[in-house]
Amino acid sequence: MEQNYDFNRIGKQMPYTVPDGFFDQLEENVMKKWKEEGGKRKEYTSSSRKARIVRMAFRTLLAAAACLALFLIVRKALPQGNDAVTDDFTSVELAFNNLSTEDQDYLLEVYQEEQFLNNDLNDQNNEESI
Repeated sequence: MEQNYDFNRIGKQMPYTVPDGFFDQLEENVMKKWKEEGGKRKEYTSSSRKARIVRMAFRTLLAAAACLALFLIVRKALPQGNDAVTDDFTSVELAFNNLSTEDQDYLLEVYQEEQFLNNDLNDQNNEESI
């Protein structure tokens, strides 16, 4: 369905024509047609205007309520800064304290032998000393 047009062959000719005097009579024809259809601008009654205002106010309040509900839902779903970290650390500490002494010793030994943690701690110490 690809068509190649040779615009050089067509040139700048206008393919459409209008009757002579069309634009001279255009304003008169429009005004005549407008007068035939009543010639008045549609006026809104006060009751329809009030109804539009009430609908707009209702939609605005509904949108505001939806935004508030969305804000509260998102706020509740997101973690709350340092409190979440403190709560996590407290729960880990409580769980660690509930272990037997042998288990605590074993976890401390494994923790100290952990290469990834030791490398991260060494990196942090090196960064702090710089």
